[in-house]
Amino acid sequence: MGFKALTGFRDFYPEKMAVRRALELAWHQASRRAGFQEFDGPVLESLELFTAKSGEEIERQLYAFSDKGDRRVALRPEMTPTLARMVAARANSLPKPIKWYCVPQFFRYERPQRGRGREFFQWNVDVIGASEAAADAEVMAVALDALRILGLGEQDVVLRVSDRRFLRRMLRSIDVEEVQESEVLGWIDKLERDATAAKRLEEILGQKRAREILAWCERMPLDQAPELAEVLGACRDYGIEAFVEPDFKIVRGLAYYTGPVWEIFDRAGELRAVAGGGRYDGLIAEFGGPDLPALGFGMGDVVLRELLQRKGLEPEPAARVEVFVVPVSPEMLKPAREVLLRLRERGVSADAPYGSPKLSKALKAADLSGARRAVLVGPDEWAEGAVRVKDLASGDERKVQLDDLD
Repeated sequence: MGFKALTGFRDFYPEKMAVRRALELAWHQASRRAGFQEFDGPVLESLELFTAKSGEEIERQLYAFSDKGDRRVALRPEMTPTLARMVAARANSLPKPIKWYCVPQFFRYERPQRGRGREFFQWNVDVIGASEAAADAEVMAVALDALRILGLGEQDVVLRVSDRRFLRRMLRSIDVEEVQESEVLGWIDKLERDATAAKRLEEILGQKRAREILAWCERMPLDQAPELAEVLGACRDYGIEAFVEPDFKIVRGLAYYTGPVWEIFDRAGELRAVAGGGRYDGLIAEFGGPDLPALGFGMGDVVLRELLQRKGLEPEPAARVEVFVVPVSPEMLKPAREVLLRLRERGVSADAPYGSPKLSKALKAADLSGARRAVLVGPDEWAEGAVRVKDLASGDERKVQLDDLD
């Protein structure tokens, strides 16, 4: 019987794992140079943690089940509720602002499609305890910094930003009832992805009010959205204005967003959002902590990797080792292992055959390993306390004393 990975899940063979690690390295670098600290939480949480703020309907998208203690639990589909729970538990003792990041794995029971599986890795960056527009701009800048590390520039990606406060004022001004607000915002968010969205707005609100909404989205009256204008000014201070565009069609789906919301897309508009986030003031209080302002974003590995592939920027897997040690004859196997250990102790990644193959076979294995150099351990050089080092690209060889080997 043959086995394969479950639908929507991925195997990471070494070459794929190397690319994933390269993405994660860029995420770690961008986070740390902006002063963020890494954290993590449990992969399994109480189901109520996720339904409390996002609603019971989210359960359909979760890997939720009853455990052996008959408790309703779920594999984490996102990090913000866990973050809010953790901060609420220690909010009074943590210095503000709290600047945390993580790179966890998430699970969502959704229909697999391009850019979305049932598991994925996601970089999360959050700031707790800062109400200033500069905090919103900084997290945007951190997200864009990681993309720049990976080789993407303003010609490749765009950050589109809106503000939930303006959107709610807009809906109130045309007498949209509060019970309709969530549905209307959802269709505004789909205006560019769903050809039926404009029609659905007309069905819910009538033609006149629907057209007013479309006109606002087209006109983008920033004079009526002073909070967003302030964020755009802070983006200029952080040097990211070339990436940022206001767009009132950006809503974000989660119910807990309260202020600026934004998403990063490829300029060609061919892929799903690369990243998305916003402000979720009040969420910490929902989990029993003090009423603290909060904001953050998530960037997943699936769409980002597809974008890098399209741009010819997918990181190349690094060589497995730097040096391959080759005993030139069976009696040199033990000295070769001594050289191998010496190199490893000096911090050099090195490998060697377990046995004593023919020299030609051993050199072929050295080439396949990706090593730049082969260290040939032969009896004549060993008697002199030396080895021969071969450059596997040029074929050049030179004798090196063991004390100088690195």
